[in-house]
Amino acid sequence: MEQLEKAAHILMAPPDLVTSDQRHEAEQVFLQLRNTKNPFNLCRQLLENSQVDYLLFEAASVLRVGVIREWRDLSKEDSLQLRQYIVHYVVTKHNIPHYVRETLVQVVGIMVKRGSVDDQGHDRGQLLTEVEQLVSSGDNTMRMIGCSIISALMHEYAITVKSTDVGLTWETHFKAKKQFEGTDLRRIFHFIVNLLGEVVKMEGKMSDELSSLLQKLLMIAETTLTWSFISLHHILLHN
Repeated sequence: MEQLEKAAHILMAPPDLVTSDQRHEAEQVFLQLRNTKNPFNLCRQLLENSQVDYLLFEAASVLRVGVIREWRDLSKEDSLQLRQYIVHYVVTKHNIPHYVRETLVQVVGIMVKRGSVDDQGHDRGQLLTEVEQLVSSGDNTMRMIGCSIISALMHEYAITVKSTDVGLTWETHFKAKKQFEGTDLRRIFHFIVNLLGEVVKMEGKMSDELSSLLQKLLMIAETTLTWSFISLHHILLHN
């Protein structure tokens, strides 16, 4: 970790304070990290112990690449444990940068979608229950994290330019999407509408955090409505 943190500081330093050779060596260190096979334990160690934001982001990014690249080598137990660890991490580490958190919740979205091909959405339902419990505390930071997790899920199942290539055929992507629509899309919509109602009823001046939460909720609500309308339109066309 010491070598990685040193390399991170070099890459973040102003160009006039490091040589081109130093920068090249630092880039090679991170290239080696990105190519590490079975990087999951290493990434967890980095997330837990490093205080360097750049290294935290790299660890999150390597997790994302590793999950996609090595999904078939992960046991069901290992993948579930990793997913639970990432959710616990983003919930308890309040001071990590926004871009690190968003990368990690994207990893969660990837894992849940990939897993749903085999478990028919069981872990996804469990995750949504965890999110509902998370936001029930009334803490706006927890609500924002919950919304980020839901957004990541929806992006993965939407099969758009924002969804990630998780090594599935187009047919399997489509089946996973239809299964998601049939089981959890309505649940997400009702959950978001109820949460919107709670946020709107809050008294006092709206803080920046609350304003950001409201915007995220509105975006998710609009997405679910649009998605539902398009799905219904396709059903009507084929009947």
